[in-house]
Amino acid sequence: MPIFKRTDFKGTWGMKGPVGTLAVYSCVLFPVLHILFPQAQKLGPYIYPAYFGMVVLLLILTRYATWHQLGFHKEHWKQNLVLGCLAGGLVVGMAPLLEFFIGVSGLDQNELFSGADQRLSHEPEGNFSFIAFIIPTIFFTLAEQGFLTGYVLQALIRKTKPALAVYLGGLIFALVHFDLQLGMFLLGLIASSFYLLTGSLMAPLIFQIACHTAGWLLVHHYPKVFTLLGFLF
Repeated sequence: MPIFKRTDFKGTWGMKGPVGTLAVYSCVLFPVLHILFPQAQKLGPYIYPAYFGMVVLLLILTRYATWHQLGFHKEHWKQNLVLGCLAGGLVVGMAPLLEFFIGVSGLDQNELFSGADQRLSHEPEGNFSFIAFIIPTIFFTLAEQGFLTGYVLQALIRKTKPALAVYLGGLIFALVHFDLQLGMFLLGLIASSFYLLTGSLMAPLIFQIACHTAGWLLVHHYPKVFTLLGFLF
């Protein structure tokens, strides 16, 4: 008996659509933004999720896909909520736990951590800073997961072996961010695994938001942990 109850994938699209939309992004949109309009590079983090979101909305409006087919549904929601919260909570909780470990073990006296506090972000502190971070993060995550996982990964799962599809999902997740760091690959890999296990985007969404939240905490409150986990970023 399987541990997780999975919703069957009901999408009917092939690989042409996902490959075409990824090609437009990587071969047209990204180069145009960074080569022809270098002054607009600061908008990069906002443009790619906007593009992914527009593709998802176009799929829905043209009835090429439905929200349910992409993975936005309530089936087995309790299971998926628990899975996402446990995994995400583990990631977020690692920051204070590792900070505590660094302190009690005396590692903070190591020269590796000298000047770590100077790496703290100088952005405004407090609730406003976190709210300004989390609101766009939620919208960006919805767009990314809807496109990269619900649309692209689902097509890969139907066309290739599941294990290979999950690995490719993690790789594509890192590549579309033009960020080949281990942390980005692992985020995509784990989110893809959750989607394969559950057939829902709920756990991947929660997990990705938790990862971004953990990153915010490292930058603003746990510079020593950021130094310790520097190989991920």
